Amino acid sequence: MTPARNEIARILIVDDEPSIRRFASRALASVGYHVLEAADGAEALAVICTAREAVDAVVSDVVMPAMTGVELLQHLAVSHPHVPVILMSGYGSGQLQQRGIAVPCGVLAKPFTPGRLVEEVQRCLRGADPIATPGRASG
Repeated sequence: MTPARNEIARILIVDDEPSIRRFASRALASVGYHVLEAADGAEALAVICTAREAVDAVVSDVVMPAMTGVELLQHLAVSHPHVPVILMSGYGSGQLQQRGIAVPCGVLAKPFTPGRLVEEVQRCLRGADPIATPGRASG
């Protein structure tokens, strides 16, 4: 669901590293997005379920304790299939495989610039092929 032009999109940043959450939040807030934060997948699901207004997109780290970004993506595919998800990671695909994490789509590589993050979020909100979406995987 894409917000109307006059609405401010709500973006949820999910990362266990506070500095990355702050960096991403500042980048997105600087261009007018309303940003919510979660430190892990379970907290992200709670935020999405209890938010007063719908979350328009999720940007999640892949490697996090307790619930990976891929597991969060799988949960959202069932509970909120309309919410696009961008997965991000500082690990390459080989390193993720070594950790036993099979990523079904492309990943936004860390480190990234604020502009690159904003560009990817805008693509998601426009409905252009985001890096990842619960209902479909893209590369």
